[in-house]
Amino acid sequence: MKPLIVIILAIAVGYVSYEYVYPTFADAMKFTKHVPKKEEPKKEVVVVEAPKPVVKEEPKVVMEEPKPEPKMEPKPEPKPEMPKAPEPPPVDPNAFVAPVFPPVEELTKNWAAIPSGFFNPKNPPQVTLKKDLEIKMAMGKATAASNFKTGAKIYVMGQQGTDLVVGASAGSAMRGLVAMDDTDFKEVFNKAYENIKVVRTDQARKAHEYRLAAAERAKNAPAPAAGGGSGSSNDKPVKDADGSYPLLLASMKAGEVTEIKPDNIKSWGDPAQEKIDGNDYWTVNVKYETQTMFGKFETEAQARIKNGKVEKWVYTGSGEVVP
Repeated sequence: MKPLIVIILAIAVGYVSYEYVYPTFADAMKFTKHVPKKEEPKKEVVVVEAPKPVVKEEPKVVMEEPKPEPKMEPKPEPKPEMPKAPEPPPVDPNAFVAPVFPPVEELTKNWAAIPSGFFNPKNPPQVTLKKDLEIKMAMGKATAASNFKTGAKIYVMGQQGTDLVVGASAGSAMRGLVAMDDTDFKEVFNKAYENIKVVRTDQARKAHEYRLAAAERAKNAPAPAAGGGSGSSNDKPVKDADGSYPLLLASMKAGEVTEIKPDNIKSWGDPAQEKIDGNDYWTVNVKYETQTMFGKFETEAQARIKNGKVEKWVYTGSGEVVP
């Protein structure tokens, strides 16, 4: 215990001497009391990077090859303007329209089917032979033969395939076959066909002119008398619902006209009152098909009615009486 007290006293004496005695002695001896430096708080240093200088990129210069200068081509000379086609004249409703005929190859089916009407037994066509021909005919046990030299005329009675049936005369019973190309048959047929086209076109033109004249006559015809009874020329023909006229059909059935049949009539016209050759008529035009040597063709006829009866039938083109 005693030593502990001695230690405590020694510490106390030392502390007092350091605090109170040492400063006086230090001042006299010019000693500096060691005072521990206070540590200042460390400052946080923020490093700011300097901005990098912006380096402007210079545009790259691309050296282009010099383009060749365009060659100045000479301007083409202006083409002369084509003259405009003249406008077609207005269609005249009263103008004549010519009939259309099929070409001969179509009509004959390339010469394989000649219209049978061309071989009229009463008046058969004649052709010229281009080669010698012998016609034989059995007469009982005997055989008769006829020889025809090149250039001879012979009658054509009909057709058998590509051959022609020929005879020495129109009424001869002797028949033979000859190739069509061994004769001038095609030339004969073509010539006859061209003639019939001219005739038919002329008939159609006259029929057209007749219709125009009939229309004018109808305008100037006197008005039908009121109260006209049966038997008067002013009795207008009665038209049925199907377009036909009982009066005209009765005339056909009575045989007053043979070429015109009810089943070959294509159209019935309207009745018109006309004064023809000093007579007052009711007229009705009909279009019908008629058989010719070249097949069927459309034809026009007129029924002239007087006193309630068909007085006659005429072709509108020529005015001739229809058989």
